[in-house]
Amino acid sequence: MLRSTRIISRARPSASPTATATRSLFGFSKKQPQPAAPPPTLSQDDLFHPLSQSPFPEMRAKSERIKALAYCPVSLQKYNEKVHVAFECPDCGYPTHASEERWAEDEEKGRYWPRLREANEDEHDLRSGREMTEFKLPGDQPYEEAVSMGNWDVFLYTRGFDSIDTERARRHVSKLLTYPLTIGTVLHENSPYTLRNQRLLPEGLRSLVALRQALHPPQLTSEVAASRPPTPVRIIILGARAESSLPSHVMLQLSALFPRTPLHLYFVGPEAHIPTSSSRTPTSISKVQSAEESPYGVPTHTRTDSDNLILTTLKANYSEIHDSLGPFDPYLDVFFAFSPGFGFPCETDASITQLESNWLESIRNILETKCAMFCTGFSPADVERDVVALDRSEGIKGEFDWLLTPGENVFGSEKWEVAEFDPRVAVKTNWGLYGIRGKRYEVRHDETQ
Repeated sequence: MLRSTRIISRARPSASPTATATRSLFGFSKKQPQPAAPPPTLSQDDLFHPLSQSPFPEMRAKSERIKALAYCPVSLQKYNEKVHVAFECPDCGYPTHASEERWAEDEEKGRYWPRLREANEDEHDLRSGREMTEFKLPGDQPYEEAVSMGNWDVFLYTRGFDSIDTERARRHVSKLLTYPLTIGTVLHENSPYTLRNQRLLPEGLRSLVALRQALHPPQLTSEVAASRPPTPVRIIILGARAESSLPSHVMLQLSALFPRTPLHLYFVGPEAHIPTSSSRTPTSISKVQSAEESPYGVPTHTRTDSDNLILTTLKANYSEIHDSLGPFDPYLDVFFAFSPGFGFPCETDASITQLESNWLESIRNILETKCAMFCTGFSPADVERDVVALDRSEGIKGEFDWLLTPGENVFGSEKWEVAEFDPRVAVKTNWGLYGIRGKRYEVRHDETQ
C-alpha cells in the first residue's frame, strides 16, 4: 500500500489557525505547558454498542426514531403483519426486527448486518473524544507539487495530509470532503475521468477543455497579473442541502486545487442553509440579506473566505433566480447537482417523476445555457433511476448530450448512511456520477445549392 511506504511526512501547514509563540521582556518566554487533553470517552476497542445502550444520547435517540419508523421485514413478508422493529441485532446493534424470534428467522440478515456494524462503530468513533487527526486539512498546495487524483489514497498522500492509517479514518475524511472533491476532480486537468477509461466522452472533453482554460491559466508575472485579474469561474450547485453548510476550511480544499483562479460557488435550493445574522472575522466576511435586500430577490448569504473563494447561498428554487444569474458562459460556468432525485416519484402525483414536475423548468433553462452539468447519486439504483428519467421526460429527452457516462464516483463518500425508515437500506453519499449538457446544433452549408 502506498501509505505504508511513507517514511518522510509530506504534511503541510494546516488550513486551521495555529498558536504562535509569545515574547517576554527578555526574549521569548518559555513555552507554557499545554493542558493535557481529556482521555477519550471510548477506546478504539470499545466502539461497538447497541444503540439503545450507547453512552451518547444522540445515538439512543436514533434508536428510538428507528423503532418508531421501521417495520420488521420478517413480520411483513412472512406473516403479513405490520409491526415496528423493537429487537436490536446482537451483531450490529441496530433495531432490525420485532423480536429475537423474528430476527432468528431472517435468513437474509447476513447481507446487511456487517455494514450496520461498520456504521455503528463509525458513529461511536466520531463521538469517542479521540483526537481526529484526519480532519486536520492541509493549506495551500505548493506550485511545484502535482496532485494525483487516481483514488482517495493517492490524493491524500500527494495533497499532503497527515498519515491516515485506518480504513475508518479514511471513511471519515471521505464523508467530509466528498462534495468539494467531486467538483474538483471533475474539473481538474488531472481528473481520473478520461477518454481512455471511457468515462469521459468527446463532447465532455470539449466542455471541460473550455473550463480548464480558465481554471488552469498560465503563470503570469506579478505586474501582468495585477493588470489583468482573472475572471471568476462560477460553480452553481442545484438543490443544495448539507453541502451549503460545510465549514470554510473544507471548501477551501476545492480552491487549493485551482490556486490561480478565483471561484464563486452558488448554493441554490429551498433547503440551503443560511445563518441568522451577518458576521466578520479576521479571515472571512459573512453577509446575510433578506429577499428585499438581496439583488437576487431571495434570502441570500454571501461568505468571502479568501481572495480566491466566494460562497453565495440563495434560498430558493433555481427557476426563481435563473435570469438573475445570467448571462452564462460555458467557458466560465458549470452546474452540479448532488443526488437531485430526478427519477423519484413526484410527491403530489406518483405517476410522474420529480424531473417532470419539480425540476422540469430548471433543467430546461440549464440545457439552454449549453453549460456542463454534473450530477451524483447515492447508489447504483439511484443513478439508474435518474438516467431513465432524463431519457424519458418530455422536453428533456433528446435535448442533451452525454458528457460523462454514468458510473462510480472516484471521490464518493466511503461511509455508510443508514436509513432510519428501514435499517436494511444503507447508501453512500455521492456514490455515482454522470454529466450532460444542452445539445449543440452545428450549422452546415448545403454545397449542392
